[in-house]
Amino acid sequence: MKHTSLSVLLFVLLFPATSAFAQTNLGIAQYTETGELRYPTNLAEWIQSGASLGSEYGEEPFDPQNPGAIGVVQMEPNAYRYFMENKTYADGTMFLLSFYRAEGKSEPQLPGFVQGARFSQEIHVLDKGRFGDGHGFFMFPDRNATSTRIPEEGNVCTACHIEHGDFDGTFIQFYPDLRAHLGRDE
Repeated sequence: MKHTSLSVLLFVLLFPATSAFAQTNLGIAQYTETGELRYPTNLAEWIQSGASLGSEYGEEPFDPQNPGAIGVVQMEPNAYRYFMENKTYADGTMFLLSFYRAEGKSEPQLPGFVQGARFSQEIHVLDKGRFGDGHGFFMFPDRNATSTRIPEEGNVCTACHIEHGDFDGTFIQFYPDLRAHLGRDE
């Protein structure tokens, strides 16, 4: 028994990159040589994690008659599978937030709102190995092919996520399947 424990300890010390405690990087976020994030090509495959109505950035109070945008959060499928298996995020995990205009009076729907035109997207990359603060935020307002990271210094996105995100700087409190998987469902 002692021989087995000593062997495991030596293995972990000699080969730390292969230990269970090493940070996995999914390698799914693709960057240019200058560090810009490439716009993912497989977004139709991403897993919807949450949605909101009227949660744009701004100080205006919510108006039910004119609710603003519908925000849809999706998670890259490999990152989703890793999270479901490990209950943690791997480096390289990506979340996509897309904003759509809320449209009412679309026939033949019942009263309410549907997603209209998409007008903005942003990607949140979790990567402690790549980013000093572990978070990279990239804006894609016009579906550009690449985007430069919002600078770390004074980044309000990162500051808000770290202060208000319920799990590793993410708003898992608004993602029903993910929070339930962690046993945090009310």
